Amino acid sequence: MGIPRYQNMRETYDIDTVDLSGEPYEIGTGFGQALAADRGRLGKFQAFVRRENDQVEALPTYTQSGLRSVLSVLERESPSILEWLEGMAVEISLPVQQLFLFGIGSYFRDLMIGLGSHRQGKPDQDKEGCSTFAISDSEQGPILAKNRDCDSAYGPWQVMIRVRPGRGLGYMAMTTYGVAGVNSSGMNVEGLAVADTHVTSLDIGCGLPRFAIVDKILTQCTTVNEALALIMNQPLMGRGNLILTDISGALGVAELGYRSRAVRSCASGYLVNTNHFTDPIMQDAFLETNFGDLQGTSLARYSRLSDLLSSGCRNLKEAQRIMAYHGTALDSLCRHKEFNPPHQTISTVFYLPQRKEALFSGGYPCVAKYQKAV
Repeated sequence: MGIPRYQNMRETYDIDTVDLSGEPYEIGTGFGQALAADRGRLGKFQAFVRRENDQVEALPTYTQSGLRSVLSVLERESPSILEWLEGMAVEISLPVQQLFLFGIGSYFRDLMIGLGSHRQGKPDQDKEGCSTFAISDSEQGPILAKNRDCDSAYGPWQVMIRVRPGRGLGYMAMTTYGVAGVNSSGMNVEGLAVADTHVTSLDIGCGLPRFAIVDKILTQCTTVNEALALIMNQPLMGRGNLILTDISGALGVAELGYRSRAVRSCASGYLVNTNHFTDPIMQDAFLETNFGDLQGTSLARYSRLSDLLSSGCRNLKEAQRIMAYHGTALDSLCRHKEFNPPHQTISTVFYLPQRKEALFSGGYPCVAKYQKAV
């Protein structure tokens, strides 16, 4: 696991920790207030949201009716997310629909990529990715880990939240300012941990986005099996994978489509997710969106993680070394800008269900300065 002399090796940064409590509207208000406390930072965030949304609204696949259709699914299936958005919008001084579009803009991008694959035989390139794994046993018990890889412009807006809802189970989560629910990963007070990864897919449609389904899992479920059962009975947008573990060390993976989905679980060992589907039910829906030197990076990272974990992961330090792995442009788990500018690893998190704590860092895991949430 040698570390090449990449540029920007010092790129790491602290991530805010924000405590939220109450009913969904109050949680949204508190989330918005945490960002709005620094008016200069708020102004930069507002500009960032408008810039991202302008790009989405320029896509031929974007329509107001399409946005309203997804909002109607939330209103019916997950009204607490809409209440959270409403509370947040007041404090951030952005319309609810603008904040919601910021959270699901990639849905319209994926629709565009799918459209391109049919019309031109090859989708437009989409460079986002993530690497996750879960192990059932170590010196610290089960561990769930995630490197989040995306446009570096999202780095400053990563945040750890600790939520005590008026109804349902409390949880901690790595997420993004301005997005209601859980927009990356989390663990609840019962020790159930979950992390998502994006998959560009043909099997997408108007359903619950991942940040809503992960919020449901964390507030309603206590075990991997309960979470997998919930996933199988929800109307989903698709477009991703989930990986899970719980306090007992049970492991699970869910591959999410709009029409189809696949789940599997095991009682011991390890599981891995990157940015493609592996189940025969879902494989044909996957769209490769990286070309040239990066074609096959999701499969390469999946293979590299599997190889490293098959040699054993005895403790948290070894888990951290795995997520800091540097190899080629295809299989490196710690993703530097040099591979694929402006995309990079913007955060890393490790959940320890038996200890009810998380360690997390902003920026490259190879130079991480870990913070702790309990």
